[in-house]
Amino acid sequence: MLLVVFAAGATGAAPGPTPTFAKTVVLVPVSGTVLIEVPGARYGFVRLSNGPTEVPVGTLVDTTAGRVRLTSANPVPGNVQSGEFFKGVFKIEQGRRGNGLVSLVLRDTTSRLLTCKAAGPARAAALSKRILGLLRGTAKGHFRTVGRFSAATVLGTNWGVRDRCDGTLTVVRTGVVTVRDFVLHRTVTVRTGQTYLAKAP
Repeated sequence: MLLVVFAAGATGAAPGPTPTFAKTVVLVPVSGTVLIEVPGARYGFVRLSNGPTEVPVGTLVDTTAGRVRLTSANPVPGNVQSGEFFKGVFKIEQGRRGNGLVSLVLRDTTSRLLTCKAAGPARAAALSKRILGLLRGTAKGHFRTVGRFSAATVLGTNWGVRDRCDGTLTVVRTGVVTVRDFVLHRTVTVRTGQTYLAKAP
């Protein structure tokens, strides 16, 4: 039996959940259907309920049919940051280093082996831009999207990342993104209206 105790004289609604640095984040569905799978879940993805929900770092989020607001904590007590993400599947990561940096690691929504396998040069060219996984976001703060061949760190930005057969494409709609190319081992600044393709080896 659940026992709820109200303090004498207390008024108003109970405060909502708050994120804990490097441990939990708070998710709120903005539109559509958002699915989550917490670490160790026995039943796979479940629908994210309406209202703020605290989930552990390491949670998988499926926004292919919805949009989610993610709020995380920074090292400074009481300091939080938020962003909205959609059109993709990603894993939430946040370590104790990096000034509160939250990494959203893309997960392919189609089989790379079956989609990118080609029988010859003509077929390979046709498949080169096939999108395997993607994610779009609008955020201010320390957020980074991580694809197979690059990572994009935002500086108050509207941007998107696409994992393709030929590499990881970063598209910046507004703002500035710094892209780390894992193959060439270099960092590139991408501005409004620009794109950068980190080519597959």
